[in-house]
Amino acid sequence: MVKNKSLKRFLAILTITGLSLSVVGCSNNSNNKSETPASSVEASNFETIEFVYSDGAKDYDVKVDSPRKKAVTLSQFMTEMLLALDLGDKMVGTALLDNHILPEFEEDYKKIPELEVGEGHSISKEAFLATGADFVSGWDMSISEQTTGSPDELIEKGITPFLAASYKSDATIETVYEDFELLGKIFDVQDKAKEVIDNMKDDIKVVTDKVGEVKDENRVKMMVYDSGEDKAMAVGSGLANNLIELAGGNNIFSDQNQPYINATWESVVAENPEVIIVTDYLAGSPVEEKIEFLKNHPALKEVDAIKNDRIYVVGLADLSPGVRNSQVIEKMYGYFYGENK
Repeated sequence: MVKNKSLKRFLAILTITGLSLSVVGCSNNSNNKSETPASSVEASNFETIEFVYSDGAKDYDVKVDSPRKKAVTLSQFMTEMLLALDLGDKMVGTALLDNHILPEFEEDYKKIPELEVGEGHSISKEAFLATGADFVSGWDMSISEQTTGSPDELIEKGITPFLAASYKSDATIETVYEDFELLGKIFDVQDKAKEVIDNMKDDIKVVTDKVGEVKDENRVKMMVYDSGEDKAMAVGSGLANNLIELAGGNNIFSDQNQPYINATWESVVAENPEVIIVTDYLAGSPVEEKIEFLKNHPALKEVDAIKNDRIYVVGLADLSPGVRNSQVIEKMYGYFYGENK
């Protein structure tokens, strides 16, 4: 009987001890889990992204195995695209503003280190590499051997080179959405990308519903003048042209196969645009000077846009890919048909 009581007591102690060890073991496992780097957890849940980066001369296969954490943006449109995706805390460098940053992004933008721009509007390779970037994007000329390292070199270092597809000559607003979707995957913020796209679609639909009531023959003939005196640098095909179409405009140079063309003044006179939109940007001549030049150009005095003083202004960043696109569509519709005309 004594033996049985002793055995029961021993078994009880063993059980309690086992439970204690089990709890300690669980606690240790829990601690181990908490020490696992967040990036490792994210990487394990990240679906590998593959896409092609092209510099115009060669195509490069790019693979992204984990969410990008340190982005450098070398164009305003890409800077604002990432800020729209709430990625300000993952941006380690930026440069090359075309216009003042959108007010809603100012606070986050001020926190991003600004890279010094030298001759030819380029940054130094040393300054770029010092950021520790694992993602870089901007204009087509932003990524080069001199400024960031060649695409091959970047890929070898684990740095993702990216060029927005909406920069191409056949781009439309749908291409902008595709860029946002891909960026959402690269930075693992797909839900935010969908939110941005849905908001843009809703805003644009408000305008296109009104444009649908305008007959094709009644669409406003217009052109976008960027710069130039001997010839006019003007919008041809591509995204900017599609934005004009969505706003209800008829771009007189829409049949060209390049986003920007050098048009003769004779061709402008022959097409006789009713509206001229002038692009404004920080690096160019003051927009007031460009408007004054158009108004005093002897060849343009009989053009309807000049005679009726229908010259309006948009930012260069407005016509570049990104969140501004829905806003500029609404603005241009106002110029063409609304209270702003």
